[in-house]
Amino acid sequence: MAASVIRTRACRCIQQTHNYFNKSAWRTSSRNYSYYVLLPEIPPDTAETNAVMRFKEHPQFSAITPQDVVLGCAKLAIIFETKLGNHIESLKNPRDEKTFENVFHPIEDIVVPLNYAWRLAKHLNYVHGSKLFREAFQRTHSYVDQAKNERWISEPLYTAVKEVNADRDKLTQSQQRIIDLYLLEGQLNGIEVSGSNRKRFIDTLRKLTEHKNAFRSKVMVCQNLFSQWVTDYSFVKDMSPAIMTLMASDKNNPKVGPWQVTLHHQIYQAFLEHCHNRTLRWNVWQAYNTRAGPMQQEKDLGNHKIISEIRTLRRDVSNILGYDNFAQMSMETKMAGSVENVLNMLEMFKNHFKPIAREELDELQDFAVSEGFPHQLECWDVPYWRRRHKKKYFGIDESQVAQYLPLTHILNSLFEFCRELFGISIKDETAGSNVWQEDVKVFGVYDEQGEYLASFYFDPYARPGKLTGAWMESGQERSDFHNLKPFSYLVMNLYKPLVPSMPTLLTLEEVHLLYSEFGHGLQQMLTKVPYSEISGQKNIEWDALYICSNFMTMWLSQPSTLHRISSHYQTGEPMSSDMIDIILKGQKHMIGFDVMRQIYLSALDIEYHVSKDHWNEVMQRVWNEYMLLPLNENDYHPCSFTHIFSDQHPASYYSHKWSEMIAADVFSAFEEAGIGQKEVMKIIGKRFRDTFLALGGSVPANEVFRLFRGRDPSPNAIQLIGK
Repeated sequence: MAASVIRTRACRCIQQTHNYFNKSAWRTSSRNYSYYVLLPEIPPDTAETNAVMRFKEHPQFSAITPQDVVLGCAKLAIIFETKLGNHIESLKNPRDEKTFENVFHPIEDIVVPLNYAWRLAKHLNYVHGSKLFREAFQRTHSYVDQAKNERWISEPLYTAVKEVNADRDKLTQSQQRIIDLYLLEGQLNGIEVSGSNRKRFIDTLRKLTEHKNAFRSKVMVCQNLFSQWVTDYSFVKDMSPAIMTLMASDKNNPKVGPWQVTLHHQIYQAFLEHCHNRTLRWNVWQAYNTRAGPMQQEKDLGNHKIISEIRTLRRDVSNILGYDNFAQMSMETKMAGSVENVLNMLEMFKNHFKPIAREELDELQDFAVSEGFPHQLECWDVPYWRRRHKKKYFGIDESQVAQYLPLTHILNSLFEFCRELFGISIKDETAGSNVWQEDVKVFGVYDEQGEYLASFYFDPYARPGKLTGAWMESGQERSDFHNLKPFSYLVMNLYKPLVPSMPTLLTLEEVHLLYSEFGHGLQQMLTKVPYSEISGQKNIEWDALYICSNFMTMWLSQPSTLHRISSHYQTGEPMSSDMIDIILKGQKHMIGFDVMRQIYLSALDIEYHVSKDHWNEVMQRVWNEYMLLPLNENDYHPCSFTHIFSDQHPASYYSHKWSEMIAADVFSAFEEAGIGQKEVMKIIGKRFRDTFLALGGSVPANEVFRLFRGRDPSPNAIQLIGK
């Protein structure tokens, strides 16, 4: 890239930042005055003056302001583009031999600090609760993303990578994997497209981005337009304290109404489960499932036409790149490898679970009738009646179960489990650590010899402004080039007791979330891959990304695990065998119905990206094949299916079920050896750590599986799910 081009792009990036700061007054968390930042052409920030740029240490959160986020990310993006441009210029010299070291080490040198800063900006956007940090991330995201994407569209770099690839037999497996990453990303970004197709390709991608953004925006507008106030306490009395507080008009007195029903997923789901008024349930269900549908066309908020546009544009992109359809192109980055393999998997799921789902719905219908319900079950009835059915036959009160699940004991049990199975020790190192909120904990991870491996921050509690949900994301990947160990952010939204002496009690669902997210974290922290671009969970195939997550939660289906992690917060007694038995049966309640819903959406996604039929015809055809309830004439759920039309799961929604199938096969290795046989478990646990946790994206997922299991995945693993 020519220096003048870099200079122009850098100035454009800085001008955007300059304009933003010139019209924004900032009040920082550490200073009690407001001021304007007048930006010079290039920020003067350095690692000495801006903590966001100190990538060789853990973040000093108390020293980071929103302005630091924007200026630090802007400066690092400019440094990245400038140095990458200079590096690419040097690669144009045909007389210079292209080696892995002289092609990739300069990129590793500059991508690590930029990723560190961007992940820090993203994290503060999620957890800080400050509008200024959210704005800071919004400002940084686009130009950081643009800077990093330069790698995939540089022809000189692509040519140099191909030259290095000519001698791939001399390279390590990790190095070969990086080369494969760059070659595939270059191809999927159209680097081999030329002539008139090149302009068409670029124009198509631009239009696709515009339509995806419009799709997401219309769903959010429609979702925010709906709200309904209820005054009947019986609608909310059995909801979790966190949900009740979220809905209450008086957050300090959540048991006193009124309560606002919105289409926020947690509130929507809780309301359908607890509202005994069928008309109100239908009203909320209809509002949710008609978001951005044809009924919104008068307000220009319908996505029914955009769906067709997105499907056509994706088909055009895949055709230009030489694929028959978008789903086929998507398989380039998937463990499944082909659309046929995905469809075979969905067919096996359907054959196994559809009869189970039929029996479950028949039983639920009979139960509802016995309780005085005079109608056939519809989609808006099932959540309510399944909750009541589960409560009657597996009737352990959620709050009663939570008394056996205090957070401190749950964490200690999880850490001890990881020590026994994977040979790691996890130590609380919060004292003296710099954190963003007083409740945040810091933990260090060490191997059997006491060598430091990684760290993670744990932010447990919900608070105003914090993003809802649970996640564990990398704060920094391992990089041997920079001599850096990884660290991660583990974030949840637990209910913090109002009485300080009362321990934090988790629901069983929250324990599952903790184990699930920690499965991601183990891959991030126990990686042995030396290069940041493929270490941890980077470069893992989409449909293999949740294998370790699902594997961890499968341990919670074992009676011995529930016995071990439970400890009554007052008596210290574990759950009784009878309680554990009922809990495990309750976990399987209507599992067939839930699986059929997920594979319906997976099949719908694939069909949308293979078929040319109208989206409504596809929906009706796939629904009739997979779903057992009637499709309501007002159901336009594809118009709000953001996962596939505006987010990162087009032609890959099946990935969750694929990962679950593979995880069940992996978990069966422990079952076959005999869970409870500690020495045998250690051997298999070490093999799991040395493969799935250590290799990450440096080895194709199918090969990782073979290294662990000694064979290819078995289709019979589907029968292990929910057994």
